Amino acid sequence: MTGPDFPFSGQYILFRTPEPVGRLIEESDNRLGGMTMTSSGKKTFAKIAAPLISAALLASIAAGCAGGTESGASKDAGGKAPAEKVTIKLLQNKIEITDKVKAMVADYTAQHPNVNIEVQIVKDYNTLLKTRFAAGDAPDIFTTAGYSAMASWSETLLDLSNEPWMQKVSPMTVEGMTFDGKKLGFPMAFEGFGIVYNKDLFAKAGIDKTPTTLSELKLTAEKLKAAGIQPYKEAYQETFPLYHLLNLGFAYEKDPAASLAKLQKGEMKLKDLANLNAVFDVLDIGMTYGKGQESLGVSYDSQVSDFANGKIAMISNGVWTIDPIQKVNPNVNMGMFALPLTDNAGETKMPVSVPGYYVINNKSKHIEECKAFLSWLHDNGQKYLVDSFKFIPAFTDLTTTKELGPLAVDMAPYVTNGKAIPWTQNAWPVGYKEDSPKRLQAYIGGQTNREQTIAELQKDWDNRIKK
Repeated sequence: MTGPDFPFSGQYILFRTPEPVGRLIEESDNRLGGMTMTSSGKKTFAKIAAPLISAALLASIAAGCAGGTESGASKDAGGKAPAEKVTIKLLQNKIEITDKVKAMVADYTAQHPNVNIEVQIVKDYNTLLKTRFAAGDAPDIFTTAGYSAMASWSETLLDLSNEPWMQKVSPMTVEGMTFDGKKLGFPMAFEGFGIVYNKDLFAKAGIDKTPTTLSELKLTAEKLKAAGIQPYKEAYQETFPLYHLLNLGFAYEKDPAASLAKLQKGEMKLKDLANLNAVFDVLDIGMTYGKGQESLGVSYDSQVSDFANGKIAMISNGVWTIDPIQKVNPNVNMGMFALPLTDNAGETKMPVSVPGYYVINNKSKHIEECKAFLSWLHDNGQKYLVDSFKFIPAFTDLTTTKELGPLAVDMAPYVTNGKAIPWTQNAWPVGYKEDSPKRLQAYIGGQTNREQTIAELQKDWDNRIKK
């Protein structure tokens, strides 16, 4: 899913900053900062103060949303069909929308009979992507996050700056996909990460408000347990919940960009992050009131299924879970709140950002067909990206609706009230997002203690910044 515009005051959005949630957000004249990159694509964690949001910008966005594409429309922006049938290879990692992506592709190929699209959607995405490039079987279109993640692929990617839909991307999606002045990506969505909870189970346990401090989070779990309700079931077989949790330790810094710059230069250590220990407190709460070490064997699908069926009250996850949850149980009464790291409620914020971009391999033999597909996807974005995929749109001419569900609605106030923080994992050294979950899994499994885990995380960080 995706999310709104970031009216931050005195804060710095580093990566994939969210954009307007259409009618769910209010106008703001605040500004946010960001992270810059060198023209070579290397990361420079320099604080900037860019006027990314203003009342005028929001007004223009609102105007664009008002004229958004009708969800039932199916426009063909691909021009004439190619003379010979070609096959486009598409690789992406959003496993929760596998069926809907395949349905969208089926619609496209039905309208373009001379184009075949081979879709592969996998969990171990980064490994497979690198393997396919190394084996000479590179996809034509694939997905990548912005900033340092995209920097590692920048020389492989096609310049999309002059594509017609580029004029409609949210302004806050541009920085993370721009290298050497070239815009390389098609922004997929905005997303937020926090605690997804069952409102009916909270009410059954006598809980009438969501926790806004770390102590309240633990008390909430206690109340659920006392009422005979399973508080947690965390899916730590997967890596993404773990790097999202670790991100909190970085993103809760007063100046995340400055801290990342110091970490990158070796002028600061991970143990110096003010709230890193609190990340382990959150892990401990999830294990104590969840499945403990058994969490390492819990898959995303199992977690979502049990939550949808009312067997557990809380899961650490994101707005993207709305579709798989409702697929199991369309009537589940759920919401979402930010994961607190401190006992100061005023400091509790939600990470919100862009999950990734579609990009085109510049060595593809079918570049024109790939560009035509992305143009078609934008033109039909209301139908597929918003209504079908349940994404909060990253284009100003697409409309965010309440039909996106309660998680998007609950995420919006964090953005409009300046209570959103960045997804720093997209600016970590390349490969660290894959390294770090393994260290946290060792902690969950009891193989390392807190101090040892932080030391191992530091060792991995040092190895990555040397490369």
